[in-house]
Amino acid sequence: MPYYLSEKSLILMLLALVMALSAGDLSAQKKKRKKNKPNMSIEFKLSSIYDSNILKYSDKYLDLFMNNEDQGRFHIESSDDVVLHGALKLSSTYKILKKRKTRFNLDFNRRSYLVNEIKSWNSFGFGVQQDLSKKVTVKMFYSYIPEFYIRHFRDDDWTETYGYVPEAFQPYAFAKDNYGLYIQRELFKKTRVRFTLSNARYYHNQHFTEYDSNNYSYALKAWQTLHKKLKISLAYQYTTSDAKGYDGLNESKESSDDSDATFVEDGLYLGLNWTIPKVLKKYHNLNIDTRYMKRYFTTENYLEEDRIHAGRVDENIRFYVTYYIKLNKKLKLTCYYNWMLRNSTTNAVPNQVYLSNEKDYFQYQVGLGLSYKFNI
Repeated sequence: MPYYLSEKSLILMLLALVMALSAGDLSAQKKKRKKNKPNMSIEFKLSSIYDSNILKYSDKYLDLFMNNEDQGRFHIESSDDVVLHGALKLSSTYKILKKRKTRFNLDFNRRSYLVNEIKSWNSFGFGVQQDLSKKVTVKMFYSYIPEFYIRHFRDDDWTETYGYVPEAFQPYAFAKDNYGLYIQRELFKKTRVRFTLSNARYYHNQHFTEYDSNNYSYALKAWQTLHKKLKISLAYQYTTSDAKGYDGLNESKESSDDSDATFVEDGLYLGLNWTIPKVLKKYHNLNIDTRYMKRYFTTENYLEEDRIHAGRVDENIRFYVTYYIKLNKKLKLTCYYNWMLRNSTTNAVPNQVYLSNEKDYFQYQVGLGLSYKFNI
């Protein structure tokens, strides 16, 4: 989807699709009144989240911000914030292919930062899932983020013209298309495996088009039931990112002196899902998800040309804990805690301290949410 497609146009497209799904659903119900089973559902979610480090700043930049230094860099009121996350998801099920279930889903998410509006963003998505047999399912999906603000950086072209002045800082943001496909199979009675292929395309704003990239991810994930109330999951993901690496009309990646953020990444994931014994006749569930990603930047630029990426290796660690309780058949309460850490190193020893000061960060999030789901 082109970067210039407006958010208003997307909303109109989504509304049209909702109407189409609804019309199809009503038609299906008329033909199947004897079964009297609704095949369309709507889910609303609302969460309140405290985020300790909304722009993923290193200690160096947190200190500069708190001391009101480095004018022009910071366009936020606070380094932490409370985020309101609202979500709407529409799902509909049909039997199109040899009476196998076909599922459609359409969703919209809005994240509003109460203090720092510059960080607020939206996402849209839809998917089609088809059962090919009792054990095999395939799904195609797409999502779109119109604008996602990262933070302000110095634009090298502006710095070259105006010098190290506050005006040389410009917003770094992107739009993102994400296309994907997965196929899932039940190998044994208590084992499922899924292979996912996805393509993410990033389109940055005019000051940082050298960071435009085309990313491919390949993931293999398995779920194993150890007990009827205890499941584990294990996954591996490999990602390649080909960054544009230039921003001039007559440039190429080879001839440019711009940053080159091309990388490859390995990711390991381990999850645990435990259905806790009922308390006061309520269903409880605890989910723990751990992730470890190692990213290798592969630019051929010399260190003097690209201190941020030359020889750089990132280690990212994620730890997510989610607990939910079903208050009734339609209403669910969710509590969660997210812990995130990045360590950046480089094989260029003289650059290690600089890179660590620029890119290391720690962040945590604490949240509480409600979801309400009903059939129509």
